[in-house]
Amino acid sequence: MSVIDKIRENFSQFTFLYPGDIIDLASITKIKQLQKGEHLVRVGDYNYSAVKVLKGLLCHYIIDADGVQKALIFVPEKMNTGSLETALNMKPADENIIALENTLILCTEMRDLNKLASENIRILKLLNQGYKQIISSTAERIKFLIIHTPEERYIHFVNSFPDLEQRVKQKDLASYLGITVTSLSRIRSRISKSLKLKEDLKLP
Repeated sequence: MSVIDKIRENFSQFTFLYPGDIIDLASITKIKQLQKGEHLVRVGDYNYSAVKVLKGLLCHYIIDADGVQKALIFVPEKMNTGSLETALNMKPADENIIALENTLILCTEMRDLNKLASENIRILKLLNQGYKQIISSTAERIKFLIIHTPEERYIHFVNSFPDLEQRVKQKDLASYLGITVTSLSRIRSRISKSLKLKEDLKLP
């Protein structure tokens, strides 16, 4: 499938876009293949791409003061990402983005997208909707970590990403949830026992 076909498929829900808008977006968008373990962005990079995952899995992470790698966000198929510090503030990336699987992505150059948006109200609308999604996702992540208990965070993750738990390492999932690997194992054990008890109670 060509870039323009991918663009057309991925922006089909934005019915306000004209066919010419799709062509303009395709002109500033590339398809890129990342191998498992390959970085899209490293701390200190200037990467101006808005990224959509077509197939595979990306992960944002940092290295803390103790040298421990901590997963911040998982980005599976159909989700968007990028280096917000660069794209929004024109500063070097403050987190890493790595492929956890062989991953196919669409990369749209944000500087060119901003230029198109300054000349085209429909693309400006598209851009604004993207910024709203970023703000909403950031607020949701803050609530996720502050309001919910570790067990609630785990259940929310499993319900939100049903197939993702088997695709990420236990240590990455634990750091994403803000807990230790040991705590994650205990949570899984409690939930498993609770589900088994419920099933047993249904028996005649």
